[in-house]
Formats: sequence, C-alpha cells, structure tokens
Amino acid sequence: MRLRLVIPMVRSRQPPENTARAVAVGLFWALTPTFGIQMALSAVHWYVARTFFKRDFSVVVAMAWTWVTNLFTLPIAYYIFFLTGQILLGRWDDLSGYESFQKFWVTAMGETGGDPTSIAAWETYFAVIVEGWGLAMLVGSLPLAFIGYFVAYYWTLRIVRRWRVIRQEKRTAKLAERQAAGEITSNRGP
Repeated sequence: MRLRLVIPMVRSRQPPENTARAVAVGLFWALTPTFGIQMALSAVHWYVARTFFKRDFSVVVAMAWTWVTNLFTLPIAYYIFFLTGQILLGRWDDLSGYESFQKFWVTAMGETGGDPTSIAAWETYFAVIVEGWGLAMLVGSLPLAFIGYFVAYYWTLRIVRRWRVIRQEKRTAKLAERQAAGEITSNRGP
C-alpha cells in the first residue's frame, strides 16, 4: 500500500493541490459501486476537469487510489454502501441484506424460469437492481464518496506539504554540513 499509494503521492512533482485533487478523485471513484470501470471514470474525470474547468491533477495517482476498493475490500465496501443506502431510503426493515438478496435470487431466477434470454427475466432483473440492491448501493455510496473526497483532499494536502518541508529542511541541513566540512566552495569569480 505504501509503495503503490503513498510514495507516488508524496514524490509527485506537481503542486500539492494537484496531488491532493488526484487522491481525492481516486478515492471518490473508489467509494462508488463502479468496480471495474473506476480507473476509466478517473480518466474521464481528469479529462473533463482539465478541459472544461482548468483543474489539473495526476491521472496516474488518481487511478492508483481507486485500488482502495479491490477484490478483497469490495464485498465489505458494497455491503456498507447497501446498508447506508437502506438507511437513507428509510428501509429499516431489511438492514441485514440477506432478505433482499434472497428476494432478488428467487425473483430473478424463479419467476422467469431461469431463462436469461426472456424479456421477463431482463425486466425483473432491472426492476430488482433499480429498486433493490442497486439503488440502495448507489444512494449509500454517494455520501461516503463525497466525504472521502473532502477528507482525502485535505489529508493529502497536509501530508504532501509537510513531507516537502521536511525534505527541504534535510537538504538544507545536508548542504550546510557539506559547506562546513569544506566540500563545497563558493563559485566566486576573479
């Protein structure tokens, strides 16, 4: 995690605001139920922000931060999105998720006879996705994505600025040490 996410963030040569924006955009898309296209959405976000709003950021850093949700963290993230969505939609009677999943499976496979080519199967599938899990996950992810965006922006801005100050202090101390040792002579002309 340090090698793939933190090091590119602090070593970026862009202004701290650009790096912070990149991390925020990556985390925003990571906290949405768009697994599989999050990197592409980050690239589209970068293009739109750069072209129309003159806000640049490192698309590579943004894409790297979408990896926060991966195959290991995805089930947990999606379940949190679902629970948050159920609460925001006022569906207090089914917070466990099992009942909705069971209803989805029985409805999608039972009523249509398991024929994925029938129009009834597709109508049922989209109705369950929009009314059930999909809508709850989308609604539940939005507050988390926006909170993640703002927290990531300010957290990254603070870390990158602090890291650059520390790096500059180390360089200055090293230069002063070398000058004191007589390794560096001034380049004054005759």
